[in-house]
Amino acid sequence: MPTPTQDPFLFDAEQLQSFAAEPALRAGLADFRNQCVTELTHGDGALQAEVEDGDSGEILHTRLVYDADGNLSVACDCGAPPDQPCRHAVALLYAYAAAQGDELLGAIDSAIEERVQRGRTEVRVEPVGKRVGLGAWRAQSINPSSHLSRAYQVNVRSLERSGNHCTCPDFATNQLGTCKHIEAVLHRLEKLPKAKRKALRVARPYVYLAWEVEEAPRIALHRGAEVADGLRPLLDEYFDARGLFRGRLPDDYYRFAERAEGRDDLDLGEDAAAHVRRLSAQAAQRARGREIGERIVAGGGHIPGVKARLYPYQVEGVAFLAANGRALLADDMGLGKTLQAIAAARWLHDHAEARAILVACPASLKQQWAREIARFTGLPAQIVEGGPAARGAQYRRGDGFFIVNYELILRDLTVINEVLSPDLVILDEAQRIKNWRTKIAAAVKAIPSRYAFVLSGTPLENRLEDLYSLMQVVDPHVLGPLWRYLVDFHVTDERGKVLGYRNLSELRRRLRPVMLRRDRSLVRDQLPERVQQRLDVPMTQAQLDLHDAAMASAGALAQIARRRPLTPSERNRLMAALQQARMACNAAGLVDKESEGAPKLDELADLLDELCLQGGRKAVVFSQWEGMTRMVEQRLTAMGLGCVRLHGGVPSARRGALMDRFRDDETVQVFISTDAGGLGLNLQSATLLVNLDIPWNPAVLEQRIARIHRLGQRESVQVILMVAVEGYEEQVFRLVQGKQTLFDNVVDPEASEDVVGVSPKLLEVLTRDLLEQQPGEAEEAESTAGEEVPEPASEAERAVPGGTSAAEEGPLQTAIRAAIERMQAHFGARIERIVGAGGGLLAVVDRVSGEDDRFAAELSAALGGEHAVEIPLALIDPTTLRGLQRLGAASPVQEGETLFDAAQQPEAAGEPRLLRLAREKLEAAELLAGHGSAGAALELLLSALLAAAAHRGGLDQPVEPREAGVWLYAEAVPKGWLSGEQAALILRAVGLAQAEVLPADLLAALLEEARGFVHGA
Repeated sequence: MPTPTQDPFLFDAEQLQSFAAEPALRAGLADFRNQCVTELTHGDGALQAEVEDGDSGEILHTRLVYDADGNLSVACDCGAPPDQPCRHAVALLYAYAAAQGDELLGAIDSAIEERVQRGRTEVRVEPVGKRVGLGAWRAQSINPSSHLSRAYQVNVRSLERSGNHCTCPDFATNQLGTCKHIEAVLHRLEKLPKAKRKALRVARPYVYLAWEVEEAPRIALHRGAEVADGLRPLLDEYFDARGLFRGRLPDDYYRFAERAEGRDDLDLGEDAAAHVRRLSAQAAQRARGREIGERIVAGGGHIPGVKARLYPYQVEGVAFLAANGRALLADDMGLGKTLQAIAAARWLHDHAEARAILVACPASLKQQWAREIARFTGLPAQIVEGGPAARGAQYRRGDGFFIVNYELILRDLTVINEVLSPDLVILDEAQRIKNWRTKIAAAVKAIPSRYAFVLSGTPLENRLEDLYSLMQVVDPHVLGPLWRYLVDFHVTDERGKVLGYRNLSELRRRLRPVMLRRDRSLVRDQLPERVQQRLDVPMTQAQLDLHDAAMASAGALAQIARRRPLTPSERNRLMAALQQARMACNAAGLVDKESEGAPKLDELADLLDELCLQGGRKAVVFSQWEGMTRMVEQRLTAMGLGCVRLHGGVPSARRGALMDRFRDDETVQVFISTDAGGLGLNLQSATLLVNLDIPWNPAVLEQRIARIHRLGQRESVQVILMVAVEGYEEQVFRLVQGKQTLFDNVVDPEASEDVVGVSPKLLEVLTRDLLEQQPGEAEEAESTAGEEVPEPASEAERAVPGGTSAAEEGPLQTAIRAAIERMQAHFGARIERIVGAGGGLLAVVDRVSGEDDRFAAELSAALGGEHAVEIPLALIDPTTLRGLQRLGAASPVQEGETLFDAAQQPEAAGEPRLLRLAREKLEAAELLAGHGSAGAALELLLSALLAAAAHRGGLDQPVEPREAGVWLYAEAVPKGWLSGEQAALILRAVGLAQAEVLPADLLAALLEEARGFVHGA
């Protein structure tokens, strides 16, 4: 526990480990990182907050307090015993610790403080050997954010000065001279008795890399307490009075290191040696690069071993990749990045001993890479696939190209590093690793190849951090540490919110040596004309109703986001609402699963009838939604127009055949695709492209267009953008312009602007719109955030006690009606009954949490202020209600009048609560899956399956996922509630929810089976 002089709620790593069990520590840290802790308060000797459970999404009230004996007691709605701290208590402690520090990423001090705090709470350390003191330590994260847990070696030379060293990647690049592992060891040593700490003096001199000096970094010397007489002349020759190295780098340092080699009275730091080696390698690479470039350019477009004549700009690209060895090729789509990478790889294979070449790409492009390698080179190309044993054998097949999808790297990282040991790694469509926090990105960056080609036509999609992640693969030293990157290039307000970007000319200067970007103007004379037009399409009333309801729900959540970060489930609900609005812009049937047809489908049919059926042209039709492409296929089939359809559920092995059929079969005139086909498709046989919806990211739209408007296209290309008027799509059009401006001013070599503003995010636009509503509307909207508000079917359903209709009611009746409506809106499907009893209202909900109880109290107070009528509100769960009813005449609800009964509502007639809940969650899962949010979609899908299973078994509540296996095979299957196949479906969902990667085709198949199970319940 914290000492009496400390804040009693501030814990370090050792104290947390003694406070809670390992599973609770890991889960609590994850919940804290996911911003599950809200409404944190500290006062009256207690620490409390609302904590959203990372598994169930339930909001729980958690409270920590010390008793009279000084023992910390936990009170949490999850039901954990007071002396057994739960994950929510751990998350609360992490959140409190973070709130005490400086959270601004705007200065060196805050960057160091962040590592100090993380070192005290997230790292385990132990000395190498038995002596606890200066020297070697072993450090490892408790719950590593990179998803790849490993131990690092820390060398502590001093408790007060710089010069300590760690082998972790953060220390190598953060320019701080410390890291969380070093800080963890220092914190451990600070706990030693004062006499022992005083004895830990620096005895011998050491050389290190200093960052706290001008013109950093500099090689520096700390002379220590004692300098041997024989060593002093050597140190005086190479270091000045300030301790800075006075010679030329790297040559003079190598001479110094050679003379100091073998001495036990001087410590030559590995960080200083690594810095000198890096400078030496850069100098050698520049000289080697000039030679390579000259040799390739001298070939006049012909590269030995490559069966293709390259355009001049492609020769330049091959020379750039091969000369640098590690580089980012960011050419615009359609300029032949694949060919340039293959040619440069062949050159390195023949001249620089790059024997094993690993190509990482989306699964849909593996076959295309194999075809291109076979077409342009004579080197073998192995597509890695099959089970673990088969893949292991494939990695052992010697030299050449090895083609894997990104997900396989995560599974096969050990065998890739130890068996294949690639000399060159090529990352195609590398924006897949733009988020450095993902497991796949961490795995890719853990491959220690000598050479690396990063290929991406969209290295910058939404944020400057996207580009930072890609450059971590190329060379993490180019852009420096993230904290400095944010300082140098971001404009923020006093709260740290990003307002724009600055110093972009400096950013382009840093990138120039390792990034090559050419746009389509290079081949404009080789490409046919591209004509783009916008086609405004009206929405039906059904579309407008669905669209407006979704935007209202999203706007209410946006109001909450203005005051605090949204919890994970709130973010999921916001995303689902926005996607529902986007889907409604296309067709009402995408949302309600019942409506047929849509104005966009009618417009598309007219276009394709004229241009394809009558004009003989071939067309590509894109939509983000798989359901929309299915509607298109049905309409075209009815028209007698031949088509093929590609979506995420189509196995990658079959995608090449679809492209071949579209290209070669004259009867197939339309290629229908989701954005699963937006990457890697060559569809130059088409001359018309129709976008049924507008992607949020302008780069995605360009990817679609580049499928047909690329090298090899001989005819003019017509691009049509369908936009639903007065809908969310028009907002998207306005918002994406800022993103395109940011992209152009960072990666465009001709860019001139130094400062770029960030376009308003959708959340901000919604918030601004809500603030323009009439007074009171925004506040009421928040209370309905994320829930469907039941619409009364008649005036009778709005009746209140005494038989008064809404039109005739008095103040009391108005207040009661308002209370019922707001409780319906807040609890949604969770509410079962509302009873008028004891002069107030009693609501029966599935489970009462602390947040629910506070909502009832706040609503009661609000009603008193609005209607001058005090209406006490009470909440109980169904079990408590049944217990009270057993009291008979003595029950406080015996004489109550039922004002609302979910079972009697028209929309719930014949549909029990759990079944309705299952179908609502399944619908939300489908919405999120359509947007590509696989993790959130699977979470909701699993909840839907468990709710439907509980309904079949007659349970009041679904079982927890961790208990599903026992319940299924101990009760559900033996008692005939579920079949063996249905139980297997649920367990498959449970297993996939724990998987590190979820392929789109597996999720699509699981959704299809879940529909049959839930709707057949």
